[in-house]
Amino acid sequence: MSLTPQPSTFNQRNAWLFPLCALGCYWAVLIYYLGAQWSVYEEYNYGWAVPFLCLYLLWRSVVQASQPARSSGIPAAEASAFHPPTSLLYLLLAICALLYAPTRFLHEANPTWRLTSLLWTLEVIGLTLLTLQLVLGRSAQRTSDFGLRTSDFIFPFCFFLVAVPWPSGLENLVVHSLMRSNVSATVELLALFGVPAVQHGNVIEVGTGVVGIDEACSGIRSLQATLMIALFLGELYRLRVLPRIWLIVLGFVLAFLFNVGRTLLLTGIASAKGVRAVASWHDPTGVTILVACFLSLWLSALWLKRRTGVSPLPVLSAGPVFGRSRSFGVSLCLLAWFLVVEAGTEFWYRLHERGVQHQPEWSVQWPKNQPAFQVADVSPGIRGQFRYDEGTQARWQDAAGNSWQLYYFRWFPAHSLQNRVAIQLAKTHGPEKCLPAAGMTLHAYLGVVTVPVAGMELAMQQYVFDAEGRTLHVFYGIYEDPTGSGVLANRRKDCASRVAAALAGSRNYGQRFLEVAVVGCERPEDAQALLARELTTLIRPQSPPGGYETLVHKTAD
Repeated sequence: MSLTPQPSTFNQRNAWLFPLCALGCYWAVLIYYLGAQWSVYEEYNYGWAVPFLCLYLLWRSVVQASQPARSSGIPAAEASAFHPPTSLLYLLLAICALLYAPTRFLHEANPTWRLTSLLWTLEVIGLTLLTLQLVLGRSAQRTSDFGLRTSDFIFPFCFFLVAVPWPSGLENLVVHSLMRSNVSATVELLALFGVPAVQHGNVIEVGTGVVGIDEACSGIRSLQATLMIALFLGELYRLRVLPRIWLIVLGFVLAFLFNVGRTLLLTGIASAKGVRAVASWHDPTGVTILVACFLSLWLSALWLKRRTGVSPLPVLSAGPVFGRSRSFGVSLCLLAWFLVVEAGTEFWYRLHERGVQHQPEWSVQWPKNQPAFQVADVSPGIRGQFRYDEGTQARWQDAAGNSWQLYYFRWFPAHSLQNRVAIQLAKTHGPEKCLPAAGMTLHAYLGVVTVPVAGMELAMQQYVFDAEGRTLHVFYGIYEDPTGSGVLANRRKDCASRVAAALAGSRNYGQRFLEVAVVGCERPEDAQALLARELTTLIRPQSPPGGYETLVHKTAD
């Protein structure tokens, strides 16, 4: 008997090769760009596990579909099934491919934009499912060798959406709601245990100091990871629709309760041993509640499986569905379009980066001969959020007794995607967002002021806050290297500014962050005059040899 496979069987088995290669390119680039966000956003670190879980679900679908019970020739109820015409599938495939180009172009300049991340993922999922439908055929029948249909792949591919960062508006709403609920519940529980505590925004004041409830402790990290686990367990045990919904709701409840318990424990430790003792307990308690939440959810899924049963596997008849020419043609077009989009995007941004003009360099240097200046280490929480290359903070008092605090961060130009994500993420932070979360009240935003310093102009935004009954003046600015200190960076706060950044080819630029706060003077005009005087002794202009382009290439190397 010959061991050489028959041509028909060979063509059927290798019909998968062409679409897998083409679609694999789309998925590889998508995972690479989302991976930078998974590394930067702590609440999305679990995203690295999602591609492997998707692969497992895909493998399990193939194994289950090839079981004899599913391809035994028993006919299925196909009369009510909807089978779109091939022309419609080609039209939808073309639409997804065309939308992929502007999404990819915009995301290159905005690697933290949640909208393009979501659209990009939906487009790749759409391309994948439509291609598989065209390759497998319109029939709901299966082959005796593979036993597959497109519906077997819907959940494994759509499950990848749990790794996409939530839209900022939705996430901020959930985060702030969980923060307030978490802090309020913790303060009430502390009162029951006889521990005096006062709530100030998202911080809790106890006898030994103040404990901040940051976003990672608000429950959002556990909430998103719990949603992923609940969906995976529901598919793993093939639960029915209603038990899956109950499992998701139960996961949300468990995530919130475990986070309240964690906050209660950390606050109790701060009250008994001091605020500094919280640092050594922060991460271990975080890992503990994730493990405890997962085990509780897993046991709940097993109980629901025994209680309600599982969804039956569909039984369909066998029949040929593969078409080698169709598989090759669709895959070749997708691969060619992928290369055109990637090459065009790279060409556009490299073209604009070569035309960057040199701007005067500057930095912050502390006067070493003045003992009033106290240079302090930046807290680990701030370092983790900003991920700068150089940074420092300082506190001092001027001759009039006014108290000052200054933060200065520097990011060098780099072609690393993760560094670009860190640079863009820093643009999302600002006094108008961060200080109210610390319990301060924004009284007024006075717009952009220009401060003459060391022969150059420094543009800064001015805010006035109320900090426990005292007036706090905050001056803030982010500056991209190509535009210098006189122009504030495009912070990409809305769709129009993000589109403008892409059209300007803004991708790999370095930047500086400067924030100065003063307490002691009441009038904003007086604060501006004092700021100009203080910055004169701190800011020093400098020019790197060879200009900006030399710095870009030197940093990249």
